[in-house]
Amino acid sequence: MPPPTQPKRLEAASRDLLARWISEGAPWGQHWAFASPRSSQVPSGERHPVDAFVRSRLAQLGWKPSPQALAHTLIRRLSFDLTGLPPGPAEVEDFVQDSSEGAYNRLVDRLLQSPHFGERWARHWLDLARYADSDGYEKDQPRPNAYFFRDWVIRSINRDQPFDQFTVEQLAGDLLDHATDEQKIATGFHRQTLTNKEGGVDQEEFRSKAVVDRTHTTGAVWMGLTMGCAECHHHKYDPISQSEFYQFYSFFNHASEKDLPQPTPAEIHSHQLALREWQVKGDRLEAQLSSANTSNTKPPAHLQSELEKWRKAKPAFKPAAAPVFAAEHRPTHVHVRGDFLRRGEAVSPGVPAFLPPLATRGALPDRLDLARWLVSPAHPLTARVTVNQIWRQLFGRGLVATENDFGLRGDPPSHPELLDWLALYFQHSGWSRKKLIRLLVTSETYRQSSAWRADLQEQDPLNLSLARQARFRPEAEVVRDAALQLGGTLNPRIGGPSFKPSLPPDLAALSYASGLKWSESPESERARRSLYIHFQRTVPLPMLMTFDAPESNVTCTRRERSSTPLQALTLLNNESFVASARAFGLRLGRARSDPEARLKLGFKWATGRLPDPSEFSVLREFWSRQTDLFRRDLQSARLAAPPDTSSMDISTEELASLTALGRLLLNLDETLMRE
Repeated sequence: MPPPTQPKRLEAASRDLLARWISEGAPWGQHWAFASPRSSQVPSGERHPVDAFVRSRLAQLGWKPSPQALAHTLIRRLSFDLTGLPPGPAEVEDFVQDSSEGAYNRLVDRLLQSPHFGERWARHWLDLARYADSDGYEKDQPRPNAYFFRDWVIRSINRDQPFDQFTVEQLAGDLLDHATDEQKIATGFHRQTLTNKEGGVDQEEFRSKAVVDRTHTTGAVWMGLTMGCAECHHHKYDPISQSEFYQFYSFFNHASEKDLPQPTPAEIHSHQLALREWQVKGDRLEAQLSSANTSNTKPPAHLQSELEKWRKAKPAFKPAAAPVFAAEHRPTHVHVRGDFLRRGEAVSPGVPAFLPPLATRGALPDRLDLARWLVSPAHPLTARVTVNQIWRQLFGRGLVATENDFGLRGDPPSHPELLDWLALYFQHSGWSRKKLIRLLVTSETYRQSSAWRADLQEQDPLNLSLARQARFRPEAEVVRDAALQLGGTLNPRIGGPSFKPSLPPDLAALSYASGLKWSESPESERARRSLYIHFQRTVPLPMLMTFDAPESNVTCTRRERSSTPLQALTLLNNESFVASARAFGLRLGRARSDPEARLKLGFKWATGRLPDPSEFSVLREFWSRQTDLFRRDLQSARLAAPPDTSSMDISTEELASLTALGRLLLNLDETLMRE
């Protein structure tokens, strides 16, 4: 109630409403996200369930959906969304010309089976996992084996590993019976926390920070909860007490932060050969001793000596794994006001009371119990949160806009029945990521045009009604990969160690890393997809940060999208994009000899369509100005032209103009945008 000094008073109707609510017992309904998803009847009138829910809402509002996007737009949209790469010219032409029934669905199936699908969707998951190739903090030493986890994510997504198993292996793969190397690698999800190796620091402080990060990350990624708000005090809005935060914290509190070198396949093979040699030698010595003359019970001295050496060396060959989590249980206490030095009450592993109870296998619940609880049918959040994350990647905005906060302060879903229906579909389809994505991208809602509509501008500027598709610039990695693809220089190799890109010398020197020198990788490696860039936390690649890549210090559930002049300058002048522009220009020079044909072909390769007359007029004028400029300034032409083109029957000024054309086309809004 307002304080007595407040001049404004509640109106009589409001007072009566409050009085009636109190007289009825002041019932407080359960928050929608904390109740299990409800099965809804799919509205009639549409063949596709997604369209049925969306268009039912549009009909209530009196609005109409947008028409289907043009064919070249659809294939570019699908290719960017499912593989993170633009389609090739032949792919676009074939799809545009294919008017047969089922052409679109066949395209969807082909892209879902592409090995690049795993790369594209691994990038989304690695944002959540705060993946990086270095420790962070001042020392920021490299983690040369971090890529094992990244490659595991790619493989898991490509083979459509059910999301429930995907979850269990990342949170508790080491606790599974007869855990495989793959399942142990999966636990690298929570080895992505920062590690402080600076001398003189309190290691317990930073170990505690890492456990807090694991607690917060697990809550945000799987449950869409801001659990970190309960680290120092009870959560201000959601029903999570400080004790419950540290109960959840307790699941990860026995983490071991030791970094042990992972042997290479060649080293493993060498060790196995040495082991076999020792085993053969030991067997031979044992045989010689057992066949010795029984009249002499004392073994020959030289054999006894060799056998003792062998027996002492044998334990060294026993396999030893470096556990991510220690075997013993570490006692957990509430940290008073979040201070790890001020220990409060002791707590045991547990989950917030407002969520379903946790089934345990032993006296104390462990991470395996937690992981299975997260993906149990009774859990109200995991399926909803995951479906919402996938929806956001395909539609630009989640059905719940606050994808990392499904609590009381988060936004309500724009289409609650659709969200629940999709969450149940996801579970009932075996937690299949590919089946869910296929369902979404085959809907007419997904295939709508993203063109601006004046009738929606005032009534629905955020497109909450889904009356059109979203138009946005893809992530930094996709921008770079698309340029490499258009230049024909993309190295498609999947997996393996990260590569180090070129860095300005002064920037490379900023990486303290115990004096480790930044040695850029060979050119062919630097042409690999951006997913494989070595991400040094203290010195990330400037191009990635310019296009809003996360710092990877904490989990990132949504990348912000900015639009700045620096981005245009990067596309024009960054050496990687200039090299791609040169390569793109060379492709055009080799493909066509007529300048006007090159202009049309370049525009089509970049955007998926031919230029209209006004656009072609601008291109032709640009070409004329550039060739004239370079004809008068041959020194600039030589600097702009690609090297080693003596075999091509093209003048220097024309080669330089082709580079300029490549730079122009790579900077087109339509080239960069996912529409």
